[in-house]
Amino acid sequence: MRFDFTFPREYELKILESPPPVHPVEKLYHFPVELEEGDRTGVHVRVAPKAGPAWFGFFASGFDSPHVMNAACSCPDPGSFCMVAGGYAYVVKAADPAQWFRVEQRPVVQLRTVTDQQLLLFEGFTSISAVGPKGVVWNSGRLSWEGLRVTDVRQAILRGFGWDALTDKEAIFELDLRTGRHTGGAAPGNTAQNCSR
Repeated sequence: MRFDFTFPREYELKILESPPPVHPVEKLYHFPVELEEGDRTGVHVRVAPKAGPAWFGFFASGFDSPHVMNAACSCPDPGSFCMVAGGYAYVVKAADPAQWFRVEQRPVVQLRTVTDQQLLLFEGFTSISAVGPKGVVWNSGRLSWEGLRVTDVRQAILRGFGWDALTDKEAIFELDLRTGRHTGGAAPGNTAQNCSR
C-alpha cells in the first residue's frame, strides 16, 4: 500500500488489517455500493473527517496483480481522498461518503501528484486520467498499444513513451496537462491526437 498525502487534507485515514467490528455509531460503507460476487476482496479503511462523524469503508479490489496500484492519497480537493485497491481508484468525500465516484482509468498502474496544476494523475497501460479539485478533468486519448513510461512533467507538459507494436519500439508523446490533449505516442489503428472528456 502506497501513501501519498501531498495535497492538504481535512481528514485522517487508517488502513485496517481486518474487517471493522460492528460499531453502534460508525457506519460501514461499500465501494461500489452494490458489491458483485467478485467483490469479496478489498481494503478496509477508517475515515475520520475533521467535521463530521467517523466511518468505515470497504473498497473492492479490481485485480490481484503486482503490476497495479494499491494506494491511499489526498486529492486536490482537501475534503476528498482517493483509495486505489487492486488498480480500481475511488474518490470519496470524507465528510459525506455518499458522494463518490470511480475513476474511469482501470486498472491504475501508477499514481502521480502534480501540485502546480492541482491534478492527481492516474496512469493506465494505454492512457492517463486526471482528477482536479472539482472531479475528473480529462481522460487522455490512447497513448500506447500497451505500456506507458513517463519521463518528465514540467510546465504543464507531461512527456513519456508509449510502445508501438508495429515497430516494436517506443514512441515519444507529449500531453498537455491543462487539456488532456496529446501529440505523438502510438495506438492501434488510430493516429488521432485527441482526448475524451
